[in-house]
Amino acid sequence: MPSFHLGFFAIVFLCCACNNSKPNTPIDKVNANIDSFTKPLSANPKYPEPIPIPESIQRWVVDDYPISDAMFATQRIDNNQIEKHSGQTSAYDQVWFKNNALKQIIIFELYTDDHRMVTFHFYSNEPPTELLQRMELHAANGEFATEQQKRKDFGGFIKQASPINAKYFISNKGFKLGDTKQKALRIYGKPTKITRQNGIEKLEWAFIGDIMYGGSILRKGQRMAFNSFGHQATLYFKNGKLIGLILHNDIP
Repeated sequence: MPSFHLGFFAIVFLCCACNNSKPNTPIDKVNANIDSFTKPLSANPKYPEPIPIPESIQRWVVDDYPISDAMFATQRIDNNQIEKHSGQTSAYDQVWFKNNALKQIIIFELYTDDHRMVTFHFYSNEPPTELLQRMELHAANGEFATEQQKRKDFGGFIKQASPINAKYFISNKGFKLGDTKQKALRIYGKPTKITRQNGIEKLEWAFIGDIMYGGSILRKGQRMAFNSFGHQATLYFKNGKLIGLILHNDIP
């Protein structure tokens, strides 16, 4: 056989050998990665263990009022929404109750499924300034109403409040306006914070919710809110007497 043909076949043989031994291409690597993703998952995946709540932590059942969710229905409109308007001010997702003899108001700011996110209780003729500032009322442009505007249109909302029996103005823990600061300290314990301004003393308590407990360290004597995402209670006193309160339950 001519040497030319022998050389040609030798070159072809070497090329085939090189092709068979070439390293993986990028496409080969992608296919390998896909194969790894398609492997069956473990039948018993491992999840983080829940953090147990120490027995030494006291549980606190958050306060509320004996006003039932069914009583909210009287303030719903045709589309099942709750909204009120007074002058240039609007209130959304709020239910208002009053007792004219007591001259008291209770307001619930509601979230999804009638979750009582914020509760206000105060004298209708003397709402604490900070309480009024915290209340969500809206101006005609959709922005939050100023304190001046709130005070101007506040009377119209009070007229729209549903009158209810005086028994509903005592909380489940037995609080009513006019109670002493000593009673609050006896029931709630040491406040998280105390401030005084313009003759008003404000006592605040903050509770970590047991639903959201993540193993955080509580300060000595602090209690945990039972079946809660978090709870804050703010009580206002004038001359040692309760004149208003705010109960806040964190959004679930």
